[in-house]
Amino acid sequence: VFLYRFGKTYFNEATGIIMSLGISANMLFHTNAVVITPDVPLAFFTIMAIIYYYKAYFIDAKYLYAAGILLGLAVLSKVSALFPAVGIILFPFVIQGKRHFLSDIRFYGSLVAALLVFIPFIIWNLQNDLAFVRYQGSHVTSSGSWSDFRGLWLSLLVTIGPVFFYYSVIKPFLLLKRLLSISPELTYFTIVTIVPATYFLMHSVFSRMEVNWPAPIFSGGLFLFGILLGENWPVYRKRFIFQVGFSLVLIFIVTVQTFWPFLPIKGKIDVTNRYHIYNAFPSELKAYLQAYPELQNKRLLADNYQIPSMINFYLNPSLEASALSINYHETLYSFLYQDGMFVGKDFLFLKRGKTFPKKFTPYFDDAILLQLFESKRLGQKVAGYSLWSVTNYRGKSTANSL
Repeated sequence: VFLYRFGKTYFNEATGIIMSLGISANMLFHTNAVVITPDVPLAFFTIMAIIYYYKAYFIDAKYLYAAGILLGLAVLSKVSALFPAVGIILFPFVIQGKRHFLSDIRFYGSLVAALLVFIPFIIWNLQNDLAFVRYQGSHVTSSGSWSDFRGLWLSLLVTIGPVFFYYSVIKPFLLLKRLLSISPELTYFTIVTIVPATYFLMHSVFSRMEVNWPAPIFSGGLFLFGILLGENWPVYRKRFIFQVGFSLVLIFIVTVQTFWPFLPIKGKIDVTNRYHIYNAFPSELKAYLQAYPELQNKRLLADNYQIPSMINFYLNPSLEASALSINYHETLYSFLYQDGMFVGKDFLFLKRGKTFPKKFTPYFDDAILLQLFESKRLGQKVAGYSLWSVTNYRGKSTANSL
């Protein structure tokens, strides 16, 4: 509704409808409505920040402080919002008619407001040995291949829709060639889109990325999509109909496949399997622990954060399940439960697969297999787990003596 009103008020009714339906009937943004991740507030606050900075630059500078707060919330949600933020900040430097903002204290006040909102993240990192910086630094520099690059952008083409993809990833670079001849309004949205697009395109050439990482591109691309189609609605109406139709069909297929699989795909190729890979926890694992109540006095551990999180959600054990960040990035569990709290104690260890990981062997005196579990989907195995009894955890300092 807000996007519709914004488009209708400052451009035309067609633009309002295109932007509103463009985000509602879209697989990438639809996923945000059913899967709770930081991408949800990232998309919301980034779009709102883009709108309010537009209103500040073109309507009234009084909107700058609200825009700064929204920008801070976007970056606090996910650091990748920094890329649209760079585009927003660059705009008055690029457009001569807007350079008076560079001498307006409210412009800098908005940036201070954004920083103040974001500062809890900075403080947390300083207090925790720059945990995010160290993890994200190693994560984004993981080497990729041409296959990864091709797979990423083809996946985005399908997920976001061909027309939306064109106006977000390709059109900004075409507009760049005639930046001086297009309207300042269109220039603003072009810069906000092209900065994240340039970064993610270049970075994905040599790094392996997940499909949701370049999402900030499409927060700005949404406006180019709406404005450019809306100003030539009679000519481009079929493009919009194709985009919405394509996305709705994709959403329908994925939704049906999630509950009633009909496509001839299996394993990792079927992304809807991830809704079922933890089915064993509230069924087989819960029943096993109830059958052996003495095991409930031991804390469940895992080698990643997903498994303990799902255990805590489904089983709600008296001793909260946790993760050992051994050869793995720090997680929230690392700060809730310091490693020293576990030294010398016995635990239950749950992992994917049937074998105990060799990297964990030096950290325990013994590891005994207790039970195997299977998560099934319509009778077909989609994931297997093994539960182990591990004794006398020696702590991460053990690695120094290996």
